[in-house]
Amino acid sequence: MLAAQAPYKEVIKTTTKVVDGKVIKETKRYKVKVNTDDSTTKLTNHIHNQIKKQEVWNNDLEKFYKDREGDKFAKSDCSGTKKALYVGINYIGGKSPLKGCINDVKNISSLVAKKFGFTQAVILTDDQTDENKKPTYDNILNAMRWLAKDAKPGDSLFFHYSGHGGTTRDKDNDEVDGFDESILPCDYLTNGQIVDDVIYETLVAPLPRGCRLTAIFDSCHSGTVMDLPYTYQCQGKVEVIENDIRKEIFKKTSNVVDSITSGDASRISNSLKSIFNGSLRKAAAHGRDPEVLKQRQNAADIIQFSGCKDNQTSADAKIGNVSTGAMSLAFITLLNEDKEYTYTELLANIKQLMAEKKFTQIPQLSTTRPLNMNEKFSM
Repeated sequence: MLAAQAPYKEVIKTTTKVVDGKVIKETKRYKVKVNTDDSTTKLTNHIHNQIKKQEVWNNDLEKFYKDREGDKFAKSDCSGTKKALYVGINYIGGKSPLKGCINDVKNISSLVAKKFGFTQAVILTDDQTDENKKPTYDNILNAMRWLAKDAKPGDSLFFHYSGHGGTTRDKDNDEVDGFDESILPCDYLTNGQIVDDVIYETLVAPLPRGCRLTAIFDSCHSGTVMDLPYTYQCQGKVEVIENDIRKEIFKKTSNVVDSITSGDASRISNSLKSIFNGSLRKAAAHGRDPEVLKQRQNAADIIQFSGCKDNQTSADAKIGNVSTGAMSLAFITLLNEDKEYTYTELLANIKQLMAEKKFTQIPQLSTTRPLNMNEKFSM
């Protein structure tokens, strides 16, 4: 027998927003009425049991993609054209200025050019007098288009962003937490944030099979800011199973509940049963739902390093008396060493360097393909 439920329950909701140029976190507690209708309770239990039964998050990713992807993914040998885009924003004259972002760009652009041969580069920083070289909303997107333009298999591209990151209310209902992750151009107060969906469509979607893009985001809330499907933790083990499946579960169930009146629990239940027994079961077995496949088909070789998880903030650091971002500092420190790192070693050492400097943020690595974390880092 189902246990009786209280008529009200407490809900805790944390949101992040930008107010007068400052990123503010708010935590609210409020009570919501609990529907004690027996059919609704059964529906809730059914949803929980079906998600558990599908074990969507416990699938091995290599097997998860095997049937559908085939040889779709191809690694770049990084022997072709090398192009780089660097964006550093200190928000000079703003109400929430940063100190180290322009330094990050100077340090990383120098390292990447000398060590990896990236001589074609666009640099956008807000200390430049040329309006075309300032990191505005339009200039950043135009520079992303330049980076992706005419890309070919074998090419190696590099993108580095250091600045404010944020979250904004999700408008297309594809985020599990209800928020899109974003980066903040220097004119974000007037022209808005650049959200993850726009980053994906501008910088990820146009790239062809066998083209490498290595991206570094030294910003808050940057874990999934490129909307890539695989996320790895420091030991090389898959940490978050295929993000598009999680989004598809959320999107489909939300659409059903939103489309049916709250009083008709039986119709909601039948619709959700159809979802879990049909398209989501197919998704769990073979990859993404066909609807998502159309939106997110991409065979490019993309690897993203982010300074923290989606729900974390990134810290500032210093080299001597020079300000820098914590993620950028760790990346520069390791790659300046005369040593070849695997992706596991690089990610683990980035985390260790941050921990030694008392930073609590957790660096992440995300990709478009199942990545052998024992591969040597290359660009």
